[in-house]
Amino acid sequence: MVDSDPMAIAKLPDEGQFKARLRRSGQLVDGWLDLAIDLGGTSIGRIQTFVPSTRPLPRGTFEMGIGLRADKRGQGYGREALALFTDWLFEHAGAEVVEAPTDPANVAMRTVFDRVGWAFVGPVTELGREWVMYRVTRPQWTAAQAS
Repeated sequence: MVDSDPMAIAKLPDEGQFKARLRRSGQLVDGWLDLAIDLGGTSIGRIQTFVPSTRPLPRGTFEMGIGLRADKRGQGYGREALALFTDWLFEHAGAEVVEAPTDPANVAMRTVFDRVGWAFVGPVTELGREWVMYRVTRPQWTAAQAS
């Protein structure tokens, strides 16, 4: 986390809270789920749901974050992880809405959201930074998967 890309993380997490997240990794608890993105037994990144500290999420809404090692970006792994995790949240976690902020300058991530079928919602300011929000609803996801 200390070496994370500043586009991917707003600020370093509290160490105690981060260790607690690691202990429950792989388990959905109160809107939080942390997973590794695995490629042939090697972790190449992370994907998670989280609850923003600045605003509550409505029931059935999950906020997602994703990060890949720099040498694994641009190869389709992020797109695949985003699609698989989005599908899992709708199928198994009771999601009605899945959303994710990204840095406005992160063209690669914005392209991934577009390709996977998420919609641009607009700008949002959190933790003293401007982000852009993307979102997909259950009906949008279901319709996209049927076509």
